Parts: sequence; structure tokens; C-alpha cells
Amino acid sequence: MSQLRIQNARAVAYRALCLGALLKRGALEVIIQDVDQWVVFDEVRQQVVTKQHQLNADLVQWLHTENIHPHLSDTEQHLLARPLGSWTERTLLTVGWRTEALGIMLWALGRFDTVLPYDTQFETDDVLAPLDILNPTIDFIWLADLRPERELSAAREQAELWNWRSRARELQRMGVRPPEGVSFTDIIRFTAERAYSNGHLSQPINGDFPAFNKSYAALNPDEYALMSAVAYERNSAMSWICEVTSQWENIRIDYR
Repeated sequence: MSQLRIQNARAVAYRALCLGALLKRGALEVIIQDVDQWVVFDEVRQQVVTKQHQLNADLVQWLHTENIHPHLSDTEQHLLARPLGSWTERTLLTVGWRTEALGIMLWALGRFDTVLPYDTQFETDDVLAPLDILNPTIDFIWLADLRPERELSAAREQAELWNWRSRARELQRMGVRPPEGVSFTDIIRFTAERAYSNGHLSQPINGDFPAFNKSYAALNPDEYALMSAVAYERNSAMSWICEVTSQWENIRIDYR
């Protein structure tokens, strides 16, 4: 008997719309915060600013008209209520990574055929396209249907594995030692081989998770940072869909 408690398909659809709204607002923030650096006439710059503020007002109205606002987390409501142009660089970065969570949710809803490899990021434009933000959402909500439980379970296990590998590297960096008689190399090799035999991982490289055509241990700091963030977001999304954690607010954004 399954131990998973899968979210309702419409709940996942509403959560996807909430994430889409956050990413849309992030895109407006980037333009507003960068426009002063554009080499254009002042009149053109003002037109751009006016347009972004109108789009933000339309986004806020859309959230209420389509009854999405009640599904926003407290943090999301706070961020979306802030004046346009007030988000910090850290907030923009953190919100940007929600692209990965949204990508996973759209896959779970059958809007994407496959989950991208964990060394490949979803593109913001690609994940926003199915949501058709600022337009009626009735079809997206009422036609929402989740993939079979076995597929969701396999995706959750895969996400957990990649998140685990990220944490294992961090523990190694911190100098944490594994139990007596084993090494991190042994643990990683065993985990990678088992994941491969279960179909959750492609062929290991040097007894390790494969990423960027090399072993995970060989990743440079930038590659590791990317994969760590991707794994965290995707694992968070799959944990929520499968109700390992039922409250999205547990997945925080620092908006200071």
C-alpha cells in the first residue's frame, strides 16, 4: 500500500500559478532596476518604467480576479505587495531559482514530457509559457491532472538522491566524518550504484553521480552551486507534491 499522500491536482495547479506570478514579478523587477543603465532617450526610459508598473498592477489584479491570491504563501504575499523596484539582489536570486520548482510542477501536471537532467536548468520563459499569466486560468485549473503515482514517486526519489549528493559534498567540505569503518567515497559509490540499478540515475562516473560529463566530486565551485540549487528546488517541489511537507511556507525565501 502506498505511503504517499499526493496533493490534489488543482492544488498543484494553483501552486504553479503562484510560482509563475512570483517569477513574472521578478522579471519586472529586473527591468525596473536595470533601466537606468540603458543607453536610451529619457522619454523611452520613462515609457518602459510606466509599462512595467502597469504590468505589475495587472499582475496584482489578475491574482485577485482569478482567485489565486488566497493560495499564495505569506512570504509570497509580502513580496508581491512590495513596491515595484524594491526587491533586493538576494531576493531576486532566490526567487529566480523557483524556476526549477515550477518546472517540476509543470512536469508533474503533464505540461512537460520529461524532467531535465539535474545539470540543466529550466528556462524562465519555458516555465511561464504554459501558465499564460494575466489571462483566464479556468482551463489550466479545471483540466489539471497529475501523472501516475509511480512516476511521481520515482521523481521524488530522484530529487532526494541529488539533494542528498549535494549535502554529502557540503559535509565533506565541513570536515564531517562518516561512521567508523566507512568513507564518504564508499557511501557515495554504494548510493550511486543502487540508484543506477533502480533506474533513478544514469551510469555512474568513477563511482559517483554523473554531472557535466564528469563525476560529481570533480565539479568546480560554480557547477556545484548550480547543481545544489537545482536539487534543492526540485526536491522541495516534489516533497510538497508528495506531501512529505504539506506547507509550502516551510520553503522559505529571505526577502529582507
